[in-house]
Amino acid sequence: MYQTVADADGPTVLVVGGMHGNEVAGYEAASAIAEWEIDAGTLITIPHANADAVEQRTRTGDDGVDLNRQFPEGEEPTTDLARALWTVVDRSDPDVVIDLHESIGIYAGGPVDGVGQAIFHSDGTETATDAERAADAVNRNHVDEPGLEFETDTFSRPENEPSGLLVHKAARDLNAQSFLIETFSRGPDLETRIDWHTRLVTNLTEAGLFEPETTTDDSAGDTSDDSDDEQVIEECPEDAS
Repeated sequence: MYQTVADADGPTVLVVGGMHGNEVAGYEAASAIAEWEIDAGTLITIPHANADAVEQRTRTGDDGVDLNRQFPEGEEPTTDLARALWTVVDRSDPDVVIDLHESIGIYAGGPVDGVGQAIFHSDGTETATDAERAADAVNRNHVDEPGLEFETDTFSRPENEPSGLLVHKAARDLNAQSFLIETFSRGPDLETRIDWHTRLVTNLTEAGLFEPETTTDDSAGDTSDDSDDEQVIEECPEDAS
């Protein structure tokens, strides 16, 4: 876990990658975001949420458990690793949670063939607007291939699948503004997908974490003018291993 605290007050933003170890662009982008310097608030990053799966580049670790289905709303998470991750989320009390993923297919209004090139978000007009603005900025400036434009949609309802997602629990149990970003892993190259993830996170967070003159819609979190930030690296509790 990486934590950067700026001198100025601002939101607490939590960015997660590596829930699934074969979704490389997500955890590579989260690793880069962990190095950001910010002007306000707190940035917490967990780049390799499921370190065993990331090491093996497989969806799950050796236990075969899909980590991103172990966070039932209103209940205790169901595995040691999920509980350890939720401890970090709960004690951080984030204002914004962003989880970075990849899909083998492209979203077409339902998760039948895939959910790539989409931003899924929690309820609320402000949250929906933020997702739409981020998608529009990246689509206009950084998506060149037709059919790969990012779309936005709301989370599935609690009674519908997929359920037990970290962002669902963060939104509904902690009232955090929550987003899940998916890129299409079988088309664009890895560098492009990492860039999309990073730019989308920048657009979703820049109003709270950065001074207005520091970033633009075309930036990718390249902020290096704040030397007073404090970065802390922590390990999850022992039962997370």
